[in-house]
Amino acid sequence: MALLAVGMSANAQFLEDKNNEFGNAGGVNLGDGVDENDSWTLHVNFGVNVPTSVPDDIEFAPFRSWEIGVTVLQYDYTPKNWKTTFSAGLGFDWRNYTLKGHDNAFEKFPASKIKQPNDCVYVVTPVDKCDARSSRIHTVSLSMPLLVKQSFSKNFAISVGAQLNWNFRAHLHNYYEEGDIEITEDTKKIGQRPFTVDVLGIVHVYKYGIYCKYSPMSVLKTDRGPEFKSLAFGLYF
Repeated sequence: MALLAVGMSANAQFLEDKNNEFGNAGGVNLGDGVDENDSWTLHVNFGVNVPTSVPDDIEFAPFRSWEIGVTVLQYDYTPKNWKTTFSAGLGFDWRNYTLKGHDNAFEKFPASKIKQPNDCVYVVTPVDKCDARSSRIHTVSLSMPLLVKQSFSKNFAISVGAQLNWNFRAHLHNYYEEGDIEITEDTKKIGQRPFTVDVLGIVHVYKYGIYCKYSPMSVLKTDRGPEFKSLAFGLYF
């Protein structure tokens, strides 16, 4: 944040050719805006999810937990004589959280103390007589990144901001073998938190980026399952 503040105070030099400056060269250029100061772009990110604040009785496998994001349409605005770009986008985010090992799984069970007829909790339970089992939580979100990007040189920039998410779909996916039989189970209505906000930072080098995203809100609703958060990092284009 200190670097960003210093950079934003150094806007005296006008970016005469913004397409040659990194701040407007990343992603796929979809076209110019109403004038030379704005444009439309498309971006993709691919990374690893590392669940945080995990209950003691649960272990996740970070490098089997992935995230893929696509900002289908992003509006970028760079004020005249500035090296700062303001962006707002709309896209989709796919995330999964995979349990460690092959001997336990997420299962959906009725709550022991039901307050409403459809209340359920989700617990990790041992699985007997199963081989090579995997168990994960999938979420799909409509995302809106809001970013401020500061260019420090032609090939170096930093973006900070937030990502708003509408988590409109989530399910449990279990795969295992019983003897020679392969079994796949998908369970819907798992009680995901419908709206979340992430903190997002990106370091841009040339036309490539490395991002880090922290989700301070739990993936599942309170009392609907194990409460855990997410830290993701990876590549941003």
